[in-house]
Amino acid sequence: MKRYPLYKLLKKKESVGLLCNQSGWHTVTGKYSFQSLAEQGRLKKVFIPEHGLFGELQDQVKLDDISLYKKIGSGIKWISLYNSSDPSLTANEEELAQLDTLIIDIQDVGCRYYTYISTIWLLLKKITALHLPITIIVLDKPNPAGRQVEGIRMTKDYASFIGLEGLPHRHGLTTGELCRYFKAQLNGSWELIVYPFNKKEAVFISPSPNIPTVNTCALYSGQCLWEGTNISEGRGTTLPFEMIGSPLLDWVFTEDWNSRKHPVFNKNCYTRPLIFKPVFHKYTHETCHGLHWLVHNKSGYHSLAHSLRVMKYVKGRSPGFEWRRGSYEAFNDKTAIELLAGDRLLLNYLDNKADWKEVKTKLNDEERKWIKDATPFLLCKTPLQKLKLI
Repeated sequence: MKRYPLYKLLKKKESVGLLCNQSGWHTVTGKYSFQSLAEQGRLKKVFIPEHGLFGELQDQVKLDDISLYKKIGSGIKWISLYNSSDPSLTANEEELAQLDTLIIDIQDVGCRYYTYISTIWLLLKKITALHLPITIIVLDKPNPAGRQVEGIRMTKDYASFIGLEGLPHRHGLTTGELCRYFKAQLNGSWELIVYPFNKKEAVFISPSPNIPTVNTCALYSGQCLWEGTNISEGRGTTLPFEMIGSPLLDWVFTEDWNSRKHPVFNKNCYTRPLIFKPVFHKYTHETCHGLHWLVHNKSGYHSLAHSLRVMKYVKGRSPGFEWRRGSYEAFNDKTAIELLAGDRLLLNYLDNKADWKEVKTKLNDEERKWIKDATPFLLCKTPLQKLKLI
């Protein structure tokens, strides 16, 4: 037990809360954080984000029944932060007030759409607002999307649970570095301790149902935009966010996608036309024609830029292409593509009201500004990286 990362940082009588899911499993102990902390008699409450404790729930499915977790940890209060009864999506004063320490042990995937970082932000915001003297300890993990930065920082007009104000589409930070940035934004008086990851011990555990591999993370910053359309983003298959498709795209086999002359050719990624049948989500059990992306040079691949150009091209070639209709997020009347793109220029580009040169200029400017503003919060030696856009 002494090899558990936190044993030197926690006092014997400390009351501990834990934000985690299945990604908080450690090779040094062969156990989850909630198991190790419970064995030490310190763990009082476990806060559970979207997708459940083991990633057993699909996107936007509320976790209202926590009874199954009681069988794996007696004496622990399990608290769902993604439930049907509380629109705040965070803990209340009663749930936080009696804690001395909050431990964060969860895997981010490097993009602002991913709701775990919003969950962290809301918890830290609540602790700050209540002036609670809680020590925050982050068990840091590598960013599986790397140090690459992509996109435009979210403005207040488009901010939501799937897009925090101030963050670009792909931020390049580790969870610990994000928490340092959040503390500065909140002007938090609470103590923040970031426990660094050990590269030899770090393993990637799928943090949610539709992020199965590290390869998914290299594409997610761009591919997630397809959620805002009536084209499948690959949910219901074994390659979510790595391929897209629809019955509308029966023309994809007529083009040479890997020719340098193709309008959306990308030298860092192969494009493979294919046919698939999702077993759930969009077009369940229907035959979909689509495209699968195989990134062969991650260090040169800008997923957001590529996906924007492909989406505009596919939209122009596909009668019947539509933006996803209706509300995408509770208590928010904006559509999915508005919340995901999060920028009027990008939306105008997708609707043929702006050209790529304008988009490229703004992407370049915004990415440079984010790198400048985020660099003071870095803990890892590798700097944030900006790609040259074409």
